[in-house]
Amino acid sequence: MSAGKFARSLGIRHLVCGSCNGCELEMNALAAPQYDISQEGWSVVASPRHADIITVTGPMSGAMRLAAQRTIEAATEPVVIVAVGDCATGEGVWCGAGSAGEGAGKELQASIGIPGCPPSPDALREGLRAAATLLDGRNS
Repeated sequence: MSAGKFARSLGIRHLVCGSCNGCELEMNALAAPQYDISQEGWSVVASPRHADIITVTGPMSGAMRLAAQRTIEAATEPVVIVAVGDCATGEGVWCGAGSAGEGAGKELQASIGIPGCPPSPDALREGLRAAATLLDGRNS
């Protein structure tokens, strides 16, 4: 990976929009020793104001729609939205069922989608690297 401005310093804010938590379990694995994203200088942040990347999971429940939009609005530019998992990309089994939307990534206009139900930690890490590259391009 090229050493762009954000290659060694990423703040990641995660937003759960009605997922089954499968994607969250795999994202938590990124902190385990074999995937340890902190070695790359990346960290999970508590506020969207400190985030360079916002990851979203789930089909977008009706109850989360307003909160998700406010989270995106609170982020400072540039920010990249990454849809994690099949539900967020609009391909999941729960999309369009009941009060579920068509995918959090679709509704929030994600720039990058990471497919899988759930995606592997390796796929997540590659998706975050792609987001860092995209962020570098937006910041040039």
